[in-house]
Amino acid sequence: MMTAEQKGVYDSIMQSVLSDSGGFYFLYRYGGTGKTFVWNTLSAAIRSMGMIVLNVASSGIASLLLPGGRTTHSRFCIPLQTDETTTCNIKQGSLRANLLICAKLIIWDEAPMLNKNCFEALDRTLRDMMKQEDESTMDKPFGGKVVVLGGDFIQILPVIPKGGRQDIVSATVNSSDLWKYCKVLKLTKNMRLRTTGSPELATEIKEFAD
Repeated sequence: MMTAEQKGVYDSIMQSVLSDSGGFYFLYRYGGTGKTFVWNTLSAAIRSMGMIVLNVASSGIASLLLPGGRTTHSRFCIPLQTDETTTCNIKQGSLRANLLICAKLIIWDEAPMLNKNCFEALDRTLRDMMKQEDESTMDKPFGGKVVVLGGDFIQILPVIPKGGRQDIVSATVNSSDLWKYCKVLKLTKNMRLRTTGSPELATEIKEFAD
């Protein structure tokens, strides 16, 4: 059974999917709050309606926890070397392109560990693909798709060779221009301990969300 927090996250994302209105979310959580349970419940519910959910993660191990999970680079063909102009290596009209066009929800776990260029590459690619279906989607993040990122910014951040603290911060997804479109959702209740998180962590989460 879902907690009130989990149900709130589920309802917000499902509403965006069912209304076909698009949406960009970040689910901020720490260990034991039931994030994977939310991912699995969303995937099962949407797929039971005959719709497509793409589950990806930034690492291979994390992708194994998701139903039908793949690594982000494998699913979206994101180049290993990225910059401010990078796009995904997906050809228009290909099976992979059609899969992305038909997908109703993209769940991307362990997002904070990748460079913001990866998210911007997917954004450019989806906007370009979806404009063939509807030109108005060019002005929407990720071409009007519902994209949900998950992770914890106090764990693993992007690796920047010889980069300092500022270089790393500047490379994170919340430093991207896309972030202004993002709605932050939170899971704070530790389901393993059945207690809330520490006051220090709760404060950090609140500051991040603000």
